[in-house]
Amino acid sequence: MYRPFKTTAKFATDDAQEIRLEYLVSAKSSTEAKSELERRLLGQEVFGYMVEKVVAATKQEAAFFRLPSGCVQLLG
Repeated sequence: MYRPFKTTAKFATDDAQEIRLEYLVSAKSSTEAKSELERRLLGQEVFGYMVEKVVAATKQEAAFFRLPSGCVQLLG
């Protein structure tokens, strides 16, 4: 069963600043969520990032977002 996971990725800019973006990733486990986000970023040739955190979304967040299985959504 697919569940939504909130995933934070940290990106380094050219001027040595850090940017954090949160994604909602539909996956079967937190490991699969991290792998799916990495696969999508590499597919878009995005480099210089680190996945910092992967946590399951709360029941309320899951009900609000209603993310389809296998989907990745940028939050915020």
